Amino acid sequence: MSEALLKALPETPASAQPSAIWYTRCPVPTTSGIAQHKRWLQNEFARQGITLDSIRASEDRAVRESHFRHSLAGSFREGGNVPPIWARALGQDTVVVGITWVDEEQQVFVRGDSDIQTAADLRGRKLGVVRKAASDLVDVGRAEGLRGLLTALQLGGVPRDSVEFVDIAAPEWDLKEVSKTREDHHAIPTLALLNGTVDAIFIKGAGSARALAQGLRPIININEQEDPLLRLSAGSPRPITVDRQTLIDSPEIVVRYLAVLLKTYEWAKDHPQEVVTTIAAETGTDADSVLLAFGNKLHLSFEPKLSPIYVEGLRRQKDFLLAEGFIDKDFDVDSWIDPAPLQQAWAIKDEIVLD
Repeated sequence: MSEALLKALPETPASAQPSAIWYTRCPVPTTSGIAQHKRWLQNEFARQGITLDSIRASEDRAVRESHFRHSLAGSFREGGNVPPIWARALGQDTVVVGITWVDEEQQVFVRGDSDIQTAADLRGRKLGVVRKAASDLVDVGRAEGLRGLLTALQLGGVPRDSVEFVDIAAPEWDLKEVSKTREDHHAIPTLALLNGTVDAIFIKGAGSARALAQGLRPIININEQEDPLLRLSAGSPRPITVDRQTLIDSPEIVVRYLAVLLKTYEWAKDHPQEVVTTIAAETGTDADSVLLAFGNKLHLSFEPKLSPIYVEGLRRQKDFLLAEGFIDKDFDVDSWIDPAPLQQAWAIKDEIVLD
């Protein structure tokens, strides 16, 4: 770490340095996902005498649920915005230290033989939204589907009260490291559409390739909107969060974690094909589906930022989740964010060796 940065950060006594920290990321394109897949994060912290463990790989369900609750001390998370917003609203003391944004296909699908041609034709129709089995975890799938369908109605000029939202029963999510859960997440609403229970559903990301393969037809792609704030979803923006106590006690660990992500972003810009291969593994699909879902500029999408548009996107997602009852308490997004670690990470990123 550079001399200037060492002076800027409080030192952590060797005896107080944690021997292990945790990470988790969603099964979607993330900078953390690439960095852990290549073992760059693990190797960098091993040089510091610290083990980096995967929350989703744990055999303990309570540990795995920290992917949603952010309850483990010494843990980092990058991924969809619904769980971290939900956890923060419940009082979990986390900090946003960066945000990434990966645009992806966000499509409303109908059956191939449907007479629905555009979003404007959704008036008077049944729109399917998953509702998972009873749980004290936030219903990410429902938040995702509802957000997409409401945006489609807005773009189509269709009043909300002119459609019927139909609940589609779904099992509780358990994001294990090796799991088919994400495939089932899309299969259940797809079946409801195919059997005529509903007239339209929302699918985003890599699931769009499977929907097309099953003969479903998209009527609107929200990802085509020029305004990024109309492309908001449960997936983007993706906050990078850490528990506040880790930032207080070991700020150099947070800075180093982010520095690895910055180096990963720089690597990704120059390795488009390897990025596609890596994301295919991260999302449990193939390269063609990755390109269909995320486009040929995916490799340019992994810079952690705290830009005004990224922060505004996070704020609007929080407002949406509050308005729709996914969270019960409001909170100030600006006070949730600390830009200092990312600024300091830029200062030391060239000390990071990706090996």
